[in-house]
Amino acid sequence: MLISNAIIWDVSPILFTKGFLTLRWYNLLFGTAVLAGIPILHYMFAKAGKDSSEAEALPNYIALAVLFGARLGHVIFYEWDYYQHHLLEIFLPVTFSPKFEITGFRGLASHGAAIGIIFAIFLYVKRLTISLFPLRIHLKNRRPTVKFLWLVDHLVILGALGCAIIRIGNFMNSEVIGQPTGSNYGVLFVRDLHDHLCKKYGSTIQNLVIRKATTANRLPIKGNYPPIELAITFKKNITDEIMIKNFLQKALKNELIQKAYFNPPPHIYEPYGSPLSYTLQKQNGSYQANVYTWAIPRHPAQLYEACSYFLVFMILFLWWYQKGQTLVSGRLFGSFAVIAFSLRFLNEFYKENQVAFENNMWLNMGQWLSIPWIIIGLFLIFRSSSTAKNIS
Repeated sequence: MLISNAIIWDVSPILFTKGFLTLRWYNLLFGTAVLAGIPILHYMFAKAGKDSSEAEALPNYIALAVLFGARLGHVIFYEWDYYQHHLLEIFLPVTFSPKFEITGFRGLASHGAAIGIIFAIFLYVKRLTISLFPLRIHLKNRRPTVKFLWLVDHLVILGALGCAIIRIGNFMNSEVIGQPTGSNYGVLFVRDLHDHLCKKYGSTIQNLVIRKATTANRLPIKGNYPPIELAITFKKNITDEIMIKNFLQKALKNELIQKAYFNPPPHIYEPYGSPLSYTLQKQNGSYQANVYTWAIPRHPAQLYEACSYFLVFMILFLWWYQKGQTLVSGRLFGSFAVIAFSLRFLNEFYKENQVAFENNMWLNMGQWLSIPWIIIGLFLIFRSSSTAKNIS
């Protein structure tokens, strides 16, 4: 749906609900990322002349590593001040403060997922044994035909594809959003406003649709903010017109002000000191209001990253397909680290900060965490072939 050059994005993150069963777009896409990699992984093993049975247990390692690594990464890098006092909430989908609530898992960090995957691959390839007398730590190859760097080289190709798919999941969730474009193009992320109003005023609002403003009563474009319309249908038992007008002029106006100024990042612009612009009519026994305000176009940063990672996947896969068996071990991994995390570093300039403390940082957390990976990648690309043979 176009407004000037902006697109309204009001898609529900929930794809399907049946009783207690709920399927979210993000969960579906996460599963798709894992399943899409399995046949490619088996093909890679076969092309390298390795036993494909060696790859069968690997997706389980990777899936668990992504979940645990991404969760711990978010907790440690972004919200440790909170979680150090709420340790049970790290891996439980609930909050205990200020009240008990089932929330699902909120907060995953891709840098933590990357660390988790490296650790999982290490455990998949190596066996750690400890002797006490004398105290000594031994590392032995668990799978003689599969070496660490060889496996990492191949999994980062699939990792790029997985990152692209998961970023689409972020877009479906209206999360990891971009900064305002400063022009009349971009995406209008209005799902947060939609869900907030429906939840808070569920006893009053029967239905809410956020769409482009109609030609009649349409507000003028204010700066680069295009006008939008909140089409509200009130419940049939709400029959007092004076009460409805009071709700619109006071409660709803205040909610829009709160969302515009006091709940960052803002998705709408509603000015102080002016009455709410709306129309009210009664149709089919229910009151219906059309409320007019302005939205803020933002960069679809999730899609920028998805396209970036898909490009990395294509480049690495074609490179591997043509010359993968002749490349020095670690070369593909190093190239992935440099290209993917450099793109991540640049994309962060278009994204809103994830947590408030980043507002006072020269670079945000995502950029600082990308730098070590870029350095590691450069080391792997430029180190000598003889060194590669010794550590692979």
